[in-house]
Amino acid sequence: MQWSYKDLPDVTTVPEEVPYVLGRILAQRGIVGEESVSQFLVPDYERDIHDPFLFRDMDKAVARISAALDLGETIGIFGDHDADGVSAATLVADTLEMLGGTVEVYIPDKATQGHGIHTDGIDAFAAKGVRVMMSVDCGTSSHAAVDDARAQDIDVIITDHHHAPDVLPDAYAIINPQVADETYPFRLLSGTGVAFKVMCALVARYAPTYSNRMKWLLDIVAVGTIADCMPLVGENRALVYYGLKVLNKTRRMGYRQMFHVGGFVRDGAAIRAETVAYYLAPRINAAGRMSHAWDAFALLRETRSDMARTQAKVLEKLNKERQRVTAALTRDVERIVETEQKDAAMIVVADEKYPPGIVGVVAGRIVEKYHRPTGIFTRFEHESRGSFRSVDGVHIVDVLTRCSAHIVQFGGHEKAAGATVAHTAFDDFVKMANATVAALADTVPEPSLTIDATITVEDVTVEFADALEALEPFGEGNSEPIFAMHDAMIVDMRPVGSDGAHVKMVLTDASGTARVDAIGFSLRDTCDAFSPGDRVHVAGAVQKNTWNGTVRPQMRIVDIVAA
Repeated sequence: MQWSYKDLPDVTTVPEEVPYVLGRILAQRGIVGEESVSQFLVPDYERDIHDPFLFRDMDKAVARISAALDLGETIGIFGDHDADGVSAATLVADTLEMLGGTVEVYIPDKATQGHGIHTDGIDAFAAKGVRVMMSVDCGTSSHAAVDDARAQDIDVIITDHHHAPDVLPDAYAIINPQVADETYPFRLLSGTGVAFKVMCALVARYAPTYSNRMKWLLDIVAVGTIADCMPLVGENRALVYYGLKVLNKTRRMGYRQMFHVGGFVRDGAAIRAETVAYYLAPRINAAGRMSHAWDAFALLRETRSDMARTQAKVLEKLNKERQRVTAALTRDVERIVETEQKDAAMIVVADEKYPPGIVGVVAGRIVEKYHRPTGIFTRFEHESRGSFRSVDGVHIVDVLTRCSAHIVQFGGHEKAAGATVAHTAFDDFVKMANATVAALADTVPEPSLTIDATITVEDVTVEFADALEALEPFGEGNSEPIFAMHDAMIVDMRPVGSDGAHVKMVLTDASGTARVDAIGFSLRDTCDAFSPGDRVHVAGAVQKNTWNGTVRPQMRIVDIVAA
């Protein structure tokens, strides 16, 4: 992979008390000046969180939910099957019950019902006397389902963050920052973030004495935001910054048992955004992918330690099965790409044997390997349902919009989306999608690894890692800094992990006096080309490794090449 080095910025506009390396990275990211740097490094909840009533329909939504609480009406919550949707449903159910409300929750089955409000859920709500329902993390494109709800005298309040079509459903209220003429100033909230804003507005109006309790729900907001890969900038940065503080001392038994059963939080190590992205979120998502998202929802709502542990073990087992199936399916798609779609502008593969819950994960892996927009579909009797992942320069929802004449329904974000295509239109869809992406070829940059700065072996210290932590939380929109270490020598290296896929090594500088530990996750194949004594260029992140109470600096390698 090509390495691209960022320019050296002018750091004279960064406050003197900020360490030089932090000032350089902040300046590279356009964060300069004392006020901007201060706001970024130390988010302030009161300053950085916007008034929820800036949403144009918020007053209307709050008034209807308040009336339902006053009248003792059962309130329906229509969720979604991923970690963001499950988190949003949990947050809303917890808040409404805290206010004395009665709720009915419906989460669709990913395999049979797909994304969006499903009429089965509407019928279930109607049968239980529901007269007002909230969708969370879905609904903006569910025109038919909303019409069905209206026909059954159910008022629908949509809370969502996905792409908004030009013509919106005829809902009672729509809270979605993606709506074209929405007045809310921040457009990048997760589905859980949007649900949190609605509940904060409700509590502020209906039971203001409970307002301080809402901050204890920020752990759920952080998990939903990170899991859905939302940019950690602006309001999201503040929500996740404080949400991780809550998560590190969470009262939620489901999280605590997932930490314990999964063993990915140990020795008092801090729970970071990386912990959520690579360990916690996949386990929550595994429920919807391999079984039913209700397993995850029930765990997040469980208050009994023994029951939570039992349910956490279920998710742990589902996640391991998800890993196995994902690996097998990825190999199958790679074979098809190599034999049939080497020159395709957009990779599209469909098969009836592909589990619907896994296709999105596989699409992401294919994009990483081939750097092309990818759609992986599960074929059903009359139609195929697929998930898409994309690359920089190709807005996948725009692509699907141009192909909408051949699509039953679709929705999503810039880099991830879902769609349903009838078998009779599938070939035409693939041809148009390929033509559309091919026309965008000039907008797609070559894959490269961006290097923030060059360091030496001696630079990798606990103090250096501590300084970098001021930039957290890391994620989409605020990536972890990547450093290049030139002409280091491998002193020792060995495979680690249950399957030997990872590599541990010790690196030294030219003088041989300074050494640093390094680890490369899933880099066994790459590192097979090297041996102790070889000189290499290494790119990676500088972190701390806590083991048996000892804290040591280490470099997490993302790429390694011969010097």
